[in-house]
Amino acid sequence: MARSIPVFIFLLLSLALADDIATNTPVPPLQWINLTNLLQGNSPPPLKDAAIGYDETSRSIILFGGESQGGFPQGQTYLLNLDSLTWDVPSPPSGLHRTPPARSAALAGEDFAASNRRAFVVVGGKGSDEKPLSDVWAFDFNNEFWSPVSVLSGGPSARWGASGGIDPRVSPFQDPVVPGPNNTFYMTGGTDGVTAFPLSDVWRLHLSGTLSSNLPNSTSGSWDRLTIGSFPARVGDGNTVVGQQIVAVGGCGAAQTSDSCASQDSFVINVARNSGISPAACPIPRLGPAVTPNFNTFTPSFASQAFMVLGTFNESLWKDDGSLEKGGVDVLDINTGTWTRVMPSGDPGSSGSLTLETYPSPREGASILSYQMGLVGSSRNSSADTIVFGGRDAAGKYLSEVWLLRAYKGVITMSDSQWDGFGNGRLQTGVAADGQGVKIRYLSQCASPPISTSSVTPSSSSGPAPTGMISPGPAVLEFQVYRTSLSHKLLAVLSLIVIQVAMVVLRNSIPFPFTYMFTAIGIGGYALGVTGLALAFSTISIAPSLEKRSLPSLPSPHLRTGHGLAGLVFFACLYVLVPVWMFATATAEYLRGPSRKRCSMSMAAEAVEEKSEQQTTGPSLSTFQSVHNVSPPSSPRPRTQSWGPSSLWRRSLEAGFSSDSDSVTSGTPRAFEVVNRPRRFRQSSGATAPIEAPRPASRSLGEIDWLLRRRSLNAVGELDYAITQAQNARHSTPGTADILLVPEDDPSNIPAKLPTVSQICLHLFIHASILGLNVVALDMLWTNASKVFFILFLIWIIVFYVLIFLLAWNYRPSVSILSTLLYRLRQPPSVQPTSEKSSTPLPTSSPTSRLTPFQNSGPYLHQPPYRAAATDEYSGSHFGPRSVEAEEDDEVDEITRQRIIEEEMDRREVSIVTVPKRRLWVANPS
Repeated sequence: MARSIPVFIFLLLSLALADDIATNTPVPPLQWINLTNLLQGNSPPPLKDAAIGYDETSRSIILFGGESQGGFPQGQTYLLNLDSLTWDVPSPPSGLHRTPPARSAALAGEDFAASNRRAFVVVGGKGSDEKPLSDVWAFDFNNEFWSPVSVLSGGPSARWGASGGIDPRVSPFQDPVVPGPNNTFYMTGGTDGVTAFPLSDVWRLHLSGTLSSNLPNSTSGSWDRLTIGSFPARVGDGNTVVGQQIVAVGGCGAAQTSDSCASQDSFVINVARNSGISPAACPIPRLGPAVTPNFNTFTPSFASQAFMVLGTFNESLWKDDGSLEKGGVDVLDINTGTWTRVMPSGDPGSSGSLTLETYPSPREGASILSYQMGLVGSSRNSSADTIVFGGRDAAGKYLSEVWLLRAYKGVITMSDSQWDGFGNGRLQTGVAADGQGVKIRYLSQCASPPISTSSVTPSSSSGPAPTGMISPGPAVLEFQVYRTSLSHKLLAVLSLIVIQVAMVVLRNSIPFPFTYMFTAIGIGGYALGVTGLALAFSTISIAPSLEKRSLPSLPSPHLRTGHGLAGLVFFACLYVLVPVWMFATATAEYLRGPSRKRCSMSMAAEAVEEKSEQQTTGPSLSTFQSVHNVSPPSSPRPRTQSWGPSSLWRRSLEAGFSSDSDSVTSGTPRAFEVVNRPRRFRQSSGATAPIEAPRPASRSLGEIDWLLRRRSLNAVGELDYAITQAQNARHSTPGTADILLVPEDDPSNIPAKLPTVSQICLHLFIHASILGLNVVALDMLWTNASKVFFILFLIWIIVFYVLIFLLAWNYRPSVSILSTLLYRLRQPPSVQPTSEKSSTPLPTSSPTSRLTPFQNSGPYLHQPPYRAAATDEYSGSHFGPRSVEAEEDDEVDEITRQRIIEEEMDRREVSIVTVPKRRLWVANPS
């Protein structure tokens, strides 16, 4: 899992870059050259949506049909000889003067099939009276005549503005049924004036036969249909064919087109694989752009590229910063689905000045064709040329200009913008231009979608202004586009992901070097977020597009959107308040640290002092004996009676040793300490009610050393009496002896525990801030980015919270709300053992593992036989008063006591077991 996180981050960031724009795509050196004034002959009139083709053998460009300035379709054919740069009209053989009906927006392409056909084919189009056409015609380049193609029934419905064509680089194929070399044209989309046809409805036209002056009607064709995906309808788009893939960009989704309905979408339909993709939106939405393959063969990466140029867009809705005005070229890689926007060099004119470069003006419906070699000039192997003719500009003017987009045989990247043929840096013009001085400038941003702000109504309006409208001022519809740099978007996403990764890793138990490393990574993510916010404020710009320029100055672009406000609030929570809160908590802990340290040092010093006293006195036998040489106290010492079975011990046990204790000298009682005391196992406090637990099963007097009992008959009598009293105590007592307390759980062994109240508030605040930023990011990805990027980022968020849950399931970290909650849910409830108040004796079952210290115990109820002494005035106030007994004289003589002991032994089954004698060492006698 830890290895997959960096891979996921890399993929996510790659998609983030792809979703904006690709700036590392290599492109050839590009230059616009104006050929209009270099052409001679009978040139065609200004036309829009004319069909265009090229024949390398005759070195002729053919131009057919199109829409004239008056809006009528044309039926004339024009030929441009590229060697002489002269316009002319065809000269067909006698009897072959038929021409296709006038049309515009027809599907067209070359049909080269060895010696059988050397033709230019047009399919469908918009005829007179705006009637859609479905016929197919072929022009023979060899004999310059038109011939209708015989097509079997069952083809597509009549339409114009369809997408498709043919890639002349694809070689003809041999069909097993239809003889001869065959070529395939592709058609999709388009409209009949009422219905817009979807791009997923793909038709293929298979052409075969022979076209020549003696066989003018021997060309035939057949249609077949494919359904690929579920792509929408498009009309007025720019399109081309690269291999067997149809590329469609821009256009509208309805039959009636205008620049205001133009879409940013683009589609690549792979007919061979029966699939398609929709690359991320990047170029300006435009109507009628010109799209063509990159025929430059300098590097294999160019083969998957398509150029989009020209087109028109709604200037009241979009701002392109002069990209189209300066001949901008949008490059689509159909394999990766990424866009690259570049600004080529222009035509310097006769002066060669860089400041006087000219470019083709934005226009829709321009005719375009490309070839893998130079189309004009003598150095044809040094470039791949693209010819652009005609079109209609944004003002509605029809054009007849001829421009050349020359792609020189070289490569330019963003990091290396000067290619090998840059030369002396002086641009050249005309057909002989060799690429000197050509530069490429990469654009770093895609076109952003517009954000509608408000509408303004005339001040002279007599009625009330509608809701959300501003009454003063002229009638203007205002749209604002807010743009920020790519660095802001990248750093914001990167910061959020890095912080989440650091959180996941730090919640796990990792060695300290990795803790420091990932802490540094988290701090780095914090720095990236601060930098991203700074770039958001410093690079944001507003691109207003107004139909009227009489509005006052535009307001500040900062915090004008809901995204900006929400992002700033959650940023302040996570990047400002959380660090301040954590710093304040750490400071408070540091200030409390010295007092705790002094307390710990004091306790340690006392322990060392006590240990030193023990070592000085020493556990010697003389010390034990010296206790009996001290005079007894002047008055009997009252003894507080303990609870439980320990209260059964009589003060007569002390009297049994009276002969020894009489030698103790009088004086103030002094405390003593047992140095060989075993480790205490119980955990109890006076504030906690004692818990009944299984008691030691050993109660037999026979387990006491017989010789030890015989040495002191007084001690034996007292022991027997105590054991007898313990055996007769069949009911639970008001208090339970300390030895019977069940040991509590060791807090150090609990895998999870709740943090403090302040830590709980801090943790909840951090997670709420991260969740808020995730939601803000997801909202922006859903509305203004690719859905693929949205889904991947959503998957990352789900993975992040799943990892948090899995770590908490394994109690990592141990101080956590979620870890504690899961621990309490998974831990079975503890059931305390209950004791029935009956006449049955104490349980004889083996004690549990928690009572292992009681095993092999003697007849003494307390194991170990000691308890911390309390002050004489102490009374267990939590459990009730304790009785105080004064010292009494023995009322039974030794003979009677011995007789009682022997009678008691006769009634019992006595087992004599020898056990080692426990010796208590007194460290501070006197």
